[in-house]
Amino acid sequence: MSFWKKCPLLAAVIVSGLVIEGAGVANGVKSGEIENPASWKQPALATVFIDLKQGVYPWSDRSVQTAAMDAADVQKDRITEETGGQTNEENGGEKAGQMANADRDADHKNGTGDENEAGVSGNAVPGKAAEETQEAEEEPLEFTHVDKEYFADAVFIGDSRTQGLYEYSNLADVATFYSKTSLTVYNLFEKPKDFIREGDEKLTLEQALSRHQFKKVYLMIGINEMGTGTPESFFEAYARAVYKIRELQPDAIIFVQGIMRVAGQKNASDPVFNNTNINIRNVEIETLANGKDIFYIDVNEAVCDENGNLYADWTFDQIHLKAKYYQVWENFLMEHGIVKK
Repeated sequence: MSFWKKCPLLAAVIVSGLVIEGAGVANGVKSGEIENPASWKQPALATVFIDLKQGVYPWSDRSVQTAAMDAADVQKDRITEETGGQTNEENGGEKAGQMANADRDADHKNGTGDENEAGVSGNAVPGKAAEETQEAEEEPLEFTHVDKEYFADAVFIGDSRTQGLYEYSNLADVATFYSKTSLTVYNLFEKPKDFIREGDEKLTLEQALSRHQFKKVYLMIGINEMGTGTPESFFEAYARAVYKIRELQPDAIIFVQGIMRVAGQKNASDPVFNNTNINIRNVEIETLANGKDIFYIDVNEAVCDENGNLYADWTFDQIHLKAKYYQVWENFLMEHGIVKK
């Protein structure tokens, strides 16, 4: 009894602790936790203070609070599970999409894409076809046989040899001829002559080509220039004439014809008008051909012997063909037409 009088505060604390401990045990029994062996490791006094912090008092219905907390835990677990499942689904879908894309890329590389990919892989086919078409158009055109009507939209430009083709072949029936004896490359455009007649008019070559458009232009000129200048100066003037024709006839195929050679006797005796000088100039003329819209043709293939000279019995002056042999030239032209597809 003396202890309670001497230490009343300590005695009060001990009594309060016992009361609280008893309340904790009673509340545990009430809530059913006392039946859980894991709860025995936690003193009943500690349980009371933890409950007080959470707003649960000794006189509260602990079973209701526990049920609410359990429901909250269940809801939290459900949300976590749903969120986690959705995330996994998204991750799985993303990985699956990446794998599908990788497989599709591999199929494209291997050329094994399915029908759904036809719209993508199919785009390459028209492009390739277009490239092949363009390459085909850029390939040099080849000579082919044509009939006389092929020359209906053609013009022949040249000197006395072209004039002979006009007079003694059948081409004059369909083609146009701008030709004159003694014509040279220099007086086609540089010192033009008005040698073309249209009704009462006399026109220069430039005037006539500006007035009329042709699909084919045949040029045979050069024999009269043999004694003038050099092969280089001749070619420069010849090239300028061809480029001028191209300017005036933008849609025409231009046939530059090799200068016809002379007969053997003339070739051997004349230091100027010989086949060596003619051949030098023809080599230069041929360089103007591009296989697209300018072509080189050489009638010497048809009118010369095995030595490369004009057939002696086909000419009356060692330079010009006899009348009946202009048909050979005409036939040669008909075997060397160019038809654009």
